[in-house]
Amino acid sequence: MNWDDLRFFTAVVQYQNLSRASKELCVSPQTVSRKITALETKLGTALFIRHPRGYKPTIDAMSLIDEVKNAEKTLTTLQNNFINKSKNFSGVVRIATPELIATEILLPSFKQFLDRHPEIDIELIVGVSSIGIAEGEADIALRLVRPERGALTIKKVGIMSSSLYAMSSDMNDLTKSKLVGWSSNIDLPSSKWLKKITGREPNLKFNNLATQKAAIQSGLGVGILPCFVAEGLKQIKQPYLLEESLWLVTHASNISTPRIRLVYDEITDIIVKNSSKLNGNY
Repeated sequence: MNWDDLRFFTAVVQYQNLSRASKELCVSPQTVSRKITALETKLGTALFIRHPRGYKPTIDAMSLIDEVKNAEKTLTTLQNNFINKSKNFSGVVRIATPELIATEILLPSFKQFLDRHPEIDIELIVGVSSIGIAEGEADIALRLVRPERGALTIKKVGIMSSSLYAMSSDMNDLTKSKLVGWSSNIDLPSSKWLKKITGREPNLKFNNLATQKAAIQSGLGVGILPCFVAEGLKQIKQPYLLEESLWLVTHASNISTPRIRLVYDEITDIIVKNSSKLNGNY
């Protein structure tokens, strides 16, 4: 038995006539008759007494209709609760983002937003590994590489500038200094830029940017960092900065979910307000 069966059953109980029930359901009387007969077969009981003037509900039918009405009330309550929850912007929103953008840009800016919307819960997934938005692994992603496929809503929200940094100015000789960079399995623009500048692979390889920063701060080598996290380090001048686009991504069907759209727009505002910092102009 499914809800479609009960829809036909309820209409026949209400009108006690196939023709009137079929008009309500926008189907033929023959379809209604087949549905009722099939339902009676499933339940193993007669639900109606057929007579020339129509269909009279049996005692079993009247018992079933009470159960159906209770089920309808429960479904209506669930629906109203869900609609109210959506309108009040409540629920979890999962955000995938590079770690240092999370800790240095997003988190310091979230307090006022979450104070205004206390029913929204944020779940942050940090790292550079691609998170499957299309597969539902996150609701929103902030990425340095533009996704090429999937039913996605994609918006460029800013630019992140990076440069080559060392702990001290006596490490300017790139032929002698050890290099700090990404693990071999991570393919990012900064990895390619480091190799282009130096002509070689990193000596010290890490799978996250925070560890690279710590290694550079410890004087272990020279590496590429976003300008906004390189305070206190010496910039090794190059002909140009590495500029990477920041792409805000969500599933095309998510953008109409109120709480997700609200957070999506808030992240856009945060990135725009921090554009100078991200560009290294601060």
